[in-house]
Amino acid sequence: MEWARNLQWVALTCGPLLLFSNALCLPNVPANPPPSDSENRSRGILLVEEYSNLGVAVASALRKFAPLHTVQVARDFAEAEELATTIQAELFVIDLDPPPRGEIEFFYKLRNAYPDARVLVFAAGTSRELRAERGTAGAIQFMEKPFDLEEFGAAVQALLGPWNGMAGAVSRGTLRQLHAIDILQLKCLAGSTTVVRVESRDDEIGDIYFQKGQISHAVVDTVTGLAALEKILHWPAPRMSEGELPSCSPRTIEGAWATVLLQMVRTLHAEHRRPAPGENPVAQPGKAPNGKKILVIDDTEMLLIFVADVLATADRSFQIFTASSGRQGLRTAASERPDLILLDYSLADITGDLVCAALLANPATERLPVLMMSGHLSELAKTAEEYANVVAAMPKPFLSGALINAVEKALAAGPLPPSPRSKSNSGGSSTSAAEARADNAKPASPNGHGFKSAPAEPPPPEQTASSPPAKALALASRTEALGSSPATGATAARRTELSVTLALKVLALEFGPSLRVETAALELFDAIASVKMREQKELGGVPLESGFRLGKVALDEAGRIETMRLVPIHRPPQLPVPHGIFAVGASDFQRSNGKLRLAASEEAAMHVRLTAQFELQTAELSAGFDVAALLLKAISAPLFIRNGPEDAGRAFELVEVQRTPAGELQRLVVRATS
Repeated sequence: MEWARNLQWVALTCGPLLLFSNALCLPNVPANPPPSDSENRSRGILLVEEYSNLGVAVASALRKFAPLHTVQVARDFAEAEELATTIQAELFVIDLDPPPRGEIEFFYKLRNAYPDARVLVFAAGTSRELRAERGTAGAIQFMEKPFDLEEFGAAVQALLGPWNGMAGAVSRGTLRQLHAIDILQLKCLAGSTTVVRVESRDDEIGDIYFQKGQISHAVVDTVTGLAALEKILHWPAPRMSEGELPSCSPRTIEGAWATVLLQMVRTLHAEHRRPAPGENPVAQPGKAPNGKKILVIDDTEMLLIFVADVLATADRSFQIFTASSGRQGLRTAASERPDLILLDYSLADITGDLVCAALLANPATERLPVLMMSGHLSELAKTAEEYANVVAAMPKPFLSGALINAVEKALAAGPLPPSPRSKSNSGGSSTSAAEARADNAKPASPNGHGFKSAPAEPPPPEQTASSPPAKALALASRTEALGSSPATGATAARRTELSVTLALKVLALEFGPSLRVETAALELFDAIASVKMREQKELGGVPLESGFRLGKVALDEAGRIETMRLVPIHRPPQLPVPHGIFAVGASDFQRSNGKLRLAASEEAAMHVRLTAQFELQTAELSAGFDVAALLLKAISAPLFIRNGPEDAGRAFELVEVQRTPAGELQRLVVRATS
């Protein structure tokens, strides 16, 4: 719920979308091959998302990661059933926050109508261990929310899969394999308090009790607890339904739901389960013993699944090994001597460049070619340039055709020449030495904090905003009227803080990896501002509610507002009412930092109110001792942006300021602080 609330301040309506390009200026980056006939089929993705604003943002990301698919958005299960009949649904993406009703009936309907479709559910509180244990065996793949866009893209591409329509494809992880484990996870993640009745083909009946998302009891005849739960989960293709939890229900199962289900899965599939990402080697039944060996090193589990399935489908002779950390990958590389290493740059324990250095430093691995993968293009390009074992670079996200093409080229080239060519082959004499260098290195993280607008025009020659007219007096000459304490009759002005509210329109929004609004480009909509003080209703005889007109602004060395001049207009400010619809004119997914940027259309503009805190520095007084202007000094405090009268606002910080040639405020770039 919190994730969705972070986008509540902006509503989106979908407009034209720009697909990401495959052309990047990187060495040895393969282009995606022309789509096959199977990729040209009319296919669809159905997103179930109750929040319309979040639905548009996720749908935009889906279009980037699956440009050949139609994307439909439904608000609930009933609408999803109706929309699913209009497209060839291959993937259902479902937000479990807030928990929808009727999920058991809905999923059985999906299984009957779309047995070959796949499902991705994102929710808070998922179990990484349980996801890894099941791999693609489950009919439903779960993703923790909030999630990284790069991981989301890998999951979407994995579930759409290259095996659809390919010869010898293995149908895995489809609704055809819907299991009780899938349904139980849904009920737990939804925080359900209910009873799920399970009926076997032999007319046996079992009940599973849930209390606030925890499995509390299971019963089959006279068997109860974990034994009953295990018996129920052995039933093939059971029928499930939901009922009301009795007021007095027993508790025969203790422990967190994820621990309970993990124990069940390990018991049920100890001999037949798909090995979890990170286990080595990954057994490939039926593979030729002399097939090419490929090692995939990536800490994103869905990408490991994606790459392994793509390569196994492309060439059944491949022997595929996986590692979920850099150090584990180095050990596997030394023991298995793969023909090719697919390496992600951003790993949890050691960055990709240090892995490359360690590979070069070890005589057993120095000739192994590396295909580097990353969503961070600057690190990708730098590593590809500096380390000779990086023979190709592939920016994330990528399509299956591009991956296969790159792997085939790298394998055809064979191992590296005996003489090391790396410019940085001084990272130590052994793998352990290179790993030691990584102990003090920070884990890689996405670059940047958001988009930047076009560079501001050079500021005009400074016309000192603090220079008062000839007849103006300093603030201290009228301290009692302009903010000093009348009770003490002090002659020195005390610190007087004011809040200034401006009306702006939104030019563009940028969503971060977890699809939260991170930055916004704003343009001044009206030069009239509203000014408020905590304890005063007027300032020097000028009612604060009368409003002020913005004058010149002075910037500090960092290019942020230092002072602002306001001129009273002696009438109510009449700020425009915030307008909550943001019409998308264009969108762009930036691979370098994993951000989704939406630009406003010209037909409709979203209006917001921005409130900033200032300190009253100087009051410019006329000859009649009336306030002619105020000079305010910016205070280091968050900005608050609202797009509705009841909206409490969200905190932002100022990133960039653009002024008109006259030195007045024109545009702002702000970044969310929480």
